[in-house]
Amino acid sequence: MVRKQPVIGVTGGLGQEWSKTGSAHRSYASAVEKVGAKTVPLGHGRHATLADCDGLFVSGGWDVHPKYMKPLPGDENLTDEETMAKYRIKTERMRDEVEMRLIREALAAGKPYLGICRGFQVLSIVVGGFLIGDILTWKPDALTHSAKEGISSSHEITIEPGSIIERCYGSRPVRVNSRHHQGLTREFVSDKFGATAVAPDGIVEAIELKDAPFVVGVQWHPEKQSDEWINSISGPLFQAFVDACSERGRRT
Repeated sequence: MVRKQPVIGVTGGLGQEWSKTGSAHRSYASAVEKVGAKTVPLGHGRHATLADCDGLFVSGGWDVHPKYMKPLPGDENLTDEETMAKYRIKTERMRDEVEMRLIREALAAGKPYLGICRGFQVLSIVVGGFLIGDILTWKPDALTHSAKEGISSSHEITIEPGSIIERCYGSRPVRVNSRHHQGLTREFVSDKFGATAVAPDGIVEAIELKDAPFVVGVQWHPEKQSDEWINSISGPLFQAFVDACSERGRRT
């Protein structure tokens, strides 16, 4: 029997860099194409739908609007505008509702999911509702997780035994790149997730949906080829995602 090549939908923003041949889209799409997938762009203004796809890949980007988040303790009386100012949130609202709808559809259909950075954050909001708007505002003693002048920060992660992340990266601590300012600590992780990688400061760096074959969000950027130290060891993560999509395709 000929093995079906899985089709993965890749979300993105507006602008030429997110076109089918644009640099931002290609950085994500090529990561899964290298290990056997076809890709189609999904999202605002795109013609393909999730029904055309065996899996969903949500890329990085700007912040989610606070209207979609549960307020953190002490923020219950803040307006959305006050929350945005407090946590220095820069939104990409045209992506929010589209990606949330796609994620809900993917989860309902049992389709594999991989979210990177923003893709981790939107997944957390859809399933659990919480997201820390700015890590250093909420936790001043945290590490620097954001990029500086376009250069990624980096730190180690501790990996949860028995997780997909352990299967892909091994059990020893791994140094990952870091380009985000939003995130989660354990108390804000939904009990539907396992926190499967954590930074030394307690910021959760990977989540996996329990009782799902492959629903994974990571805060680092394994697709980023200029950060060679993480890109060079992340092939197994993309391969595991593509394999899960291929398996899902064979069952339908």
